[in-house]
Amino acid sequence: MTSLNRRFRPRGRSWPLIWSFVIECGGSTKTTSVTSMAVVAALRGYPGVVFDLDSNMSSSLVLGYDQTALKGKKTSLDLIYGASLDEVALPARYRIGDGYDDDAFAPIPNLRVVPSSPAMAGADTAIAEDPDRNDWFAEILRSYEGDDTVFYMDFPASYGRMPYSILRMMDEDDSVIPSIKADPKDVRLVKGLTEELERVRDKNRNRRSVPGRPTLNHMLLTGTPTRTYKEAAARRAAEAAEAMYGSILLPYVRYSADAKKLYEDECPLPILLPNSNPSVDYRKVMTHLGFTERTA
Repeated sequence: MTSLNRRFRPRGRSWPLIWSFVIECGGSTKTTSVTSMAVVAALRGYPGVVFDLDSNMSSSLVLGYDQTALKGKKTSLDLIYGASLDEVALPARYRIGDGYDDDAFAPIPNLRVVPSSPAMAGADTAIAEDPDRNDWFAEILRSYEGDDTVFYMDFPASYGRMPYSILRMMDEDDSVIPSIKADPKDVRLVKGLTEELERVRDKNRNRRSVPGRPTLNHMLLTGTPTRTYKEAAARRAAEAAEAMYGSILLPYVRYSADAKKLYEDECPLPILLPNSNPSVDYRKVMTHLGFTERTA
């Protein structure tokens, strides 16, 4: 096993690192961060899978799949009902033309997406109806045999049974990453996340069947001030985040009025607007995390 493999397979396990982008806040920029970081890593030679677990399907859309494109295809809800990862994951892509023919999209190498659907709104109920489904993610991990480096988990804005089924499979080598806007309200919500993680740890303490140690060891602050964007609230939020979470803050992701275009154009930000402030900053974030250009 190479040193690179040991890095992405800590403690000798067979599955990749798990990065969970979670915070109980809608519109917090989770999807922008998930897709941007995954694409930067993939373009640098690090294969990965984006799991879209939110019924609003934002990551699916950005990575090339809307409801029309997904007709007849399995989605993340099928994983909970027992489908395998390879049955559900699709090659990530982005739109370059109209329609749904192959020439309307370009592939993103080294990246797959587990698409979502509006039916994922019932994921918590599906797990509640059959307690064995609480192990759906554990079964995916334990049967995994691929070469991905990271599983990027795009969560809904809630702490329910489905998020719990993933968080309990994380340990200190994995990363819980709240991606929040530079807004004092969003910064205050991180406390609720830390309390939820502690609840998960307490519930699984001394259990041997699951790791049960989700750890908040990175935090993303997006929409931070620039020379032309000097919103006072954003400045206060950055100051508060530094004071409370300075040890885990990743490089700031600066504000851009164009950032929302990724949804309109069905294209991830680093490809759509590679020279924008956020794209430049997401590349810095991934370099900071050790995802430098891979050599053959």
